Amino acid sequence: MPESMEIQEAPVLSYTLASADMRYIETGVREIYLRNDPEAGLVYRGEIPGCGPGCFVDLNEILLEYAMSCEGCKEEDTALEEVARFGLQLGEILVAKTQQDIVDLPTTDKLSRVFECILNSMSAAYSLESEKDRLEYSLNCCPLSECAKNTGLGRNVEMAHVSFTALCKTVIQALAPEWALLQPSEGDAHLPIHKIVIASS
Repeated sequence: MPESMEIQEAPVLSYTLASADMRYIETGVREIYLRNDPEAGLVYRGEIPGCGPGCFVDLNEILLEYAMSCEGCKEEDTALEEVARFGLQLGEILVAKTQQDIVDLPTTDKLSRVFECILNSMSAAYSLESEKDRLEYSLNCCPLSECAKNTGLGRNVEMAHVSFTALCKTVIQALAPEWALLQPSEGDAHLPIHKIVIASS
């Protein structure tokens, strides 16, 4: 993303943090910012008001924590709707913040710029195969699964996948409505994410 993009001083979203124990307990608030990282460029970052860098989390943990916060929903369908809505909101915000800088680029470049932001926000190691009508990202490992393993948020991976898929689909729909997300699909929430495939439909 362009270096001229200003660091966002106000959070773009916030959510209630919940305890990782077996019982749902509210424990605080996480604020989400779009920050210009010196090495990764524009990224989503979660922060806790009044807490320093030791409280920063990447997009993986944001999605996993939000999924945990939805455990307070009485119905599973309601929780799934909430995590999908969260991913949609993240996608809409990202497009709104970047669209002006990429509006004149070819479609593949628009999509690759924004997906670079998403994957860098997840600290994901990946390779990209780019064609005129197709983008295929191969991830070294599933960033959500790795984060869940390292943070103890493993029971929320599937719902976090739902958020991630909604985020990807929202970005694609806004920037290139004639394109589609082929992988991961909504039915793949129980599987690790090793590929992200976008193609012209």
